[in-house]
Order: sequence, then structure tokens, then C-alpha cells
Amino acid sequence: MEVNLTFGDETPDGDGEGGPGDGSAASVLSLYRWLVAEPELRGHARLSTRARHAAPGTMGDGLDLVNVVLANSIALGGLVTAVAAWRGSRPRPPQVRLERDGVVITLQDSSPETVEQVLRLWNEGTGPAPAPADGDDE
Repeated sequence: MEVNLTFGDETPDGDGEGGPGDGSAASVLSLYRWLVAEPELRGHARLSTRARHAAPGTMGDGLDLVNVVLANSIALGGLVTAVAAWRGSRPRPPQVRLERDGVVITLQDSSPETVEQVLRLWNEGTGPAPAPADGDDE
């Protein structure tokens, strides 16, 4: 099973910093290193980084996705949990887009409930789903 991890908006909230590709390669490498070090994924996942094709006439910004090939569906839970934990470790966590079999989910918070929701949606195979809420509805 293959999952691609990219970064949602690529534009941080607030101070006007950012923009397409700003810090994307650094985020990709940080997430990649985090996942490689994750004990639950060792032996169950093959990880790589790569650049998506840049738009015609642009050079692109280098690495912008982490590709994960999982040995089994049990490792999927470890992957989603590890991505949520990585987001929780960031001072300004970016949105992370997870794509599996054409179904894209944007991870906007790192709560256990969100991890469960992502896994439930993918395991049910219900097709595209709305992005999990970022916790503002409480």
C-alpha cells in the first residue's frame, strides 16, 4: 500500500512568511527523518523523498513529498500516528496531506481522535472525505 505525504496550504497563518514551497523541502526532510526513526515503521515501510513535477516554466523547489510504501495495513496506523506526532513536535505545524488510492485527507490537528477518523475513513474505503476538523468546534 502506498501513501504520499505532502504539505497542505504551504502558506503559514499570520506573519506573511511562507508561500508556495517556502520551507517545504525542509519540512519534507524533517518528516522523512522522523518517519525513518519511528520504531513502529521499521521493517514495515519503505520511505523515499521526491519532487512532484513542477509547473511548466518553473523550476520547482526541490523535494516536496514523502512517499511511503507500507508492507501491510497494520503499519498504516503507525504511519498516521507518527505523522500526527511529528506535527505535534513542530512550533508551527503545517497541514499534512495524506494520499492513499486517490483519497486525500488533510491532517490539521494531531489528536488521537483525528488519527482514528483518518484510519476509519481509509479502512471503510468510503472515498474522498472532508478534512478532519482542527478542533475549533468544541
